[in-house]
Amino acid sequence: MLYSVVLFNALLFPLFLWPVTADPIQISVPSSPPSTHVVQQNFLGISFELSFTDEYFGNDASSIPPTVVNYLSALRSRVGNNPLRVRIGGNSMDSSTYVPSQTSPMVQLLNASANDNDQPVDFGPALWDVMDKVSSDIGGASYLIDPNSTNVPLLAGAAAEKLGSNLDGFLLGNEPDLYTSHQDRPNIQNYTTAIYMDEFRTVLGHLTTTSDGNILDKHDIGGPTICCSWNLDALLDDGYTQSFGNDLKYISLQHYPQNNCFGSYQFEIPYYVQHANVVQLAAWQNSGIEKVISSTGPNRQEVIMSEFNSASCGGIPSISNTFAVGSLWTIDYALQMASVGYSAAYLHTRERGISYNLFAPPDGADGAPGPWTTNPPFYGLLVTAEALRSTNGSIVADLNIGDSTTNVKATVSGYAIYNAGDSTVGQLVFFNYANTSSSANTSVSFAVPANVFPASTRNSLLVKYLVGDTMQETTNIGWGGQTFANVGDGKLVVANTTWAPPNAQIDCTKAVLSMSLLPVWQLFSLEEHHPYRLPILRQPLVLVE
Repeated sequence: MLYSVVLFNALLFPLFLWPVTADPIQISVPSSPPSTHVVQQNFLGISFELSFTDEYFGNDASSIPPTVVNYLSALRSRVGNNPLRVRIGGNSMDSSTYVPSQTSPMVQLLNASANDNDQPVDFGPALWDVMDKVSSDIGGASYLIDPNSTNVPLLAGAAAEKLGSNLDGFLLGNEPDLYTSHQDRPNIQNYTTAIYMDEFRTVLGHLTTTSDGNILDKHDIGGPTICCSWNLDALLDDGYTQSFGNDLKYISLQHYPQNNCFGSYQFEIPYYVQHANVVQLAAWQNSGIEKVISSTGPNRQEVIMSEFNSASCGGIPSISNTFAVGSLWTIDYALQMASVGYSAAYLHTRERGISYNLFAPPDGADGAPGPWTTNPPFYGLLVTAEALRSTNGSIVADLNIGDSTTNVKATVSGYAIYNAGDSTVGQLVFFNYANTSSSANTSVSFAVPANVFPASTRNSLLVKYLVGDTMQETTNIGWGGQTFANVGDGKLVVANTTWAPPNAQIDCTKAVLSMSLLPVWQLFSLEEHHPYRLPILRQPLVLVE
């Protein structure tokens, strides 16, 4: 059994001044989890835009770049016995066409002048061959597919046949509440929930006869995948789950905190590092989510966030691709979603040059050799998986430190992560977001009762850091003394630099564990300090056979 405590924090203090430490913040951790909602280590997955899957995976099963396999393997190795979650979809799936006879290329762009945020393609069964090979190469992937193109039964049948047990489900509809404004139903002036439900029913009927038989027998359908203007609560009251509950596996949602679709946006970095904003964002559709997860019926669905990132329409340069937003915000928001009822979430990535992408393939032909670039959001996936490490699943609870769930002026926040098997605390997560735009003295101490941890393990807690030199950092990011900075093959390497401290152990046998977020050398005898730290404390793994 693994016992650990996780401390996440982002420190800011001047490079040449000793910070002044205030009285420690007393951390109160409930002795038992406040909910029964369980999530797995593979909670946070990846969503790939259909139109550009070839940029990441090549054009057939023999040309998959080794680097993307390395990236996905790094994630797969951190999710225990669970498969890595991968979704294939996006706006382009609605306007694309599945062509069963198309063997090459895997996807073919149809209109080079199409809207950047919706580029239709023709695609064929090579996509399923590639995804199946990727799953084999990394040790297990579970695919969520948006079969919303034309030829839905052909697509679904072929995908189900090839992917087999690697198929997680099909999402019917992609942001239907935007169909009117996006002119996806040009002959319908006002696309309503009633019309959507009629279309949903029609497509379900088509899925009863496919090359893989009756898809509905698998009970792996998801919807409604609303994003913006519709209310899940009202849709449920209109009979969505009552009508389709026997077929639904997931209630799917998609949502972004803001958009950059028209060249302007509302929020800068400070918005993303105010924990109260994260809480408010995750509360979107809260009433409907509560109805779903409180259901006690035999066909109870799980709620998933099938697509999200920092800003829709590709993110915002110098915001989405920063340590503050890409790494820290992603972790904070993922854990917050896990705490309020979501069972999975998928971080979206698109074509080369998009600011919120997880990683960037080299320029040139798809699948061609060359160095890749790791972006800050990828670190968010790594850390979230490790934070949720548990053999029995985890229950995540916001600790509401200093009223951080409602007070936008609060500069610290935290989570307790419980082992669902025995309700003990497995990890603690702390963020210190003080003064993200200045160099004021902002060190913080957390005082954690030692009885939070099992007595037998209090003398050996492992500290691990996610590190960025500044909140605006895009490259020099370290995780546990390792980094992807200037590494082109998707494999973590030892950082060999003072800005990425290695793991260290601490003793927590006293009555109170006082974690002082002073210059790090005081705790680990480092010779110099750096402004932003995000540490994890972890008890070494103990195997009981």
